Amino acid sequence: MIPCKIPGRSIGGFNAILHVFSIGVRLPGYWARIALALKGIQYEPVNVVGGRGSDDLKKQEYLDLNPSAVVPTLVDGDSVLTQSIPIMEYLEETYPETPILPADSTGRARVRAIAQVMVSDTHPFGTARVIEYIDETLGQEKKGLDQWLKHWNERGFGAVEWMLADGRIPGDFCHGNEPTMADICLVAQIFVAEKFGADLSGLANVNRIHGTCMAHPAFRDTAPGKQPDNPDHQK
Repeated sequence: MIPCKIPGRSIGGFNAILHVFSIGVRLPGYWARIALALKGIQYEPVNVVGGRGSDDLKKQEYLDLNPSAVVPTLVDGDSVLTQSIPIMEYLEETYPETPILPADSTGRARVRAIAQVMVSDTHPFGTARVIEYIDETLGQEKKGLDQWLKHWNERGFGAVEWMLADGRIPGDFCHGNEPTMADICLVAQIFVAEKFGADLSGLANVNRIHGTCMAHPAFRDTAPGKQPDNPDHQK
């Protein structure tokens, strides 16, 4: 394991390094956890509670760290980092061992493009606060919400399948034979897609890569269902 330079000091009331909310569909923390695990970086998780009726994300001590009231937040010494993609980019630059981006510029662009289809074109339509607004403010029934989530996940994964099927970079993962940021984002989003009944059965490359990733402990052991704050957590 790489010695961790994060001191674990108390900032804003959180003895924090990686603040993770890992229940339900809030998956950005999963992305960060996978990246940390792939790189073998030691860290101290702090699970915050989020949801209707009890929400640490809206407390001032957390807002002092992350004014967007979202997870994850990574505290590294005096640096406070937010948003999953910048956190992964930071980890890549600061801890270059076990890279999650290819060495060549074209490869990095391809991996980032696949990741962004998940992070920017798919995930935002199903975040907890978007669903809460559609439900409580717009009064959308559950059937409509489920169809909304199915639509955007199926559309996003359809685009990724096309990108993977071009055959330019064969391998076990999205880009060659080592996991990258693209695999991290794909695996986490599949958890959401399956939760809401999206039909991904015809996506051969997506499913093959997902299976390969979930056989890897960095993906498997950091999954939301394995986190201690998940009610279905199996010790």
